[in-house]
Amino acid sequence: MHLADHIRPLLRDHDCVIIPDFGGLVADAVPARMQANRHSVSPPARLVAFNQALTRNDGLLVDALAQHLGVPAVQAREALRAAVAGLQHDLDATSRTELPGIGVFRRAAGRGLSFEYTGTDTLLPAAYGLPELAARPVRAAARTGARAPQALPAPRLHPARPTRRRIFSYSAIGLVAGLVVSANYLFALHAGYLPVAWQDRLPLWADSRPATPGPQQAGLARQTWSAAAPVALVVPTEEAPSLLDEANALAAAAPAAAPVAKIVTAPVAATKPTALVIKPAAPVAKPVAAVAKPAAVAVAKAAPAVAKAAPAALSTTINAPTGRYFIVGGSFRTLAAAQVQRQALAKLGHRSRVVLPRYSGHKIKVSIDDYADKLTAEREAQRMRTQTHLGKDLWVLAN
Repeated sequence: MHLADHIRPLLRDHDCVIIPDFGGLVADAVPARMQANRHSVSPPARLVAFNQALTRNDGLLVDALAQHLGVPAVQAREALRAAVAGLQHDLDATSRTELPGIGVFRRAAGRGLSFEYTGTDTLLPAAYGLPELAARPVRAAARTGARAPQALPAPRLHPARPTRRRIFSYSAIGLVAGLVVSANYLFALHAGYLPVAWQDRLPLWADSRPATPGPQQAGLARQTWSAAAPVALVVPTEEAPSLLDEANALAAAAPAAAPVAKIVTAPVAATKPTALVIKPAAPVAKPVAAVAKPAAVAVAKAAPAVAKAAPAALSTTINAPTGRYFIVGGSFRTLAAAQVQRQALAKLGHRSRVVLPRYSGHKIKVSIDDYADKLTAEREAQRMRTQTHLGKDLWVLAN
């Protein structure tokens, strides 16, 4: 192996490599440079120079020889002396010697040794792989053929997001928010979690039922009417009976019969009796008695009818599972309010019932009607939602 093969790796890692009793090779980093005659740009590199005054052995080259050859330092030092002696012999014989891949040494009379770097390897690791760039000169265009520079169009500022897309985004957000609020409202309505203050307004058909027409003033000139005593609503408490007992008591209570006003007929001069008179008679007192008898019979016959309807009213309260499907029109916290709502629906012709909760804390449901199968109940509920007095918040309860 030639001595130059050991010196090249040392020049990549060190700035100076000393050849004992010969001189020192100094590596100096230079930036990228432009060569005008070649019209090219050379990348950064490390140029090697020779200093003949550096002859003291620093041990760097000897250690490299001992490591690569695998010999002791003494043998490496002897091998280095032999190589330096060969270089001196070539200079004495031909005044020229060469380290391949590094440079050429020449001896001139009276001038000492001169060094010319001829290496092609990249000694700078940071510039490894950078090629030499060709820089061709650009000729200026002739004035006659030169064209005036065209003005660049002014940049147009566009909004970050189009107006139509922004409106669509806001509309979608509002729609989603409305659906979420509606879903929460329906869930709270069906589960019975709405505030107590809202229960007076729900359902919508509770306030739209027709009002009971009062007696006309024209036919009450000579009749006496007694105002019905207001019925006090009983609110269940802890000391009060259970909901079922209270419901049965309210359902079993028959409405008080209105007092029948006695018809007092003034003496009439006409001799012919009215249509209600059974036997024609001249005295006026007999038609009055005949009129009073049918009234008494009618009252007597109506009493059994009321007595027969009283047992059927017990089925208006549901406390146990029935296996039927109820169309629920409202939920209430108190049984009295539920009974008032049931009576209002019964006046409208519906088979309304009060469904008591199975668990404590749940609300009392008031049904509009009930059916044996779910399909029929769903169909009837859909039909009832179209009626304005029933509202649209109807749902089916399986009990």
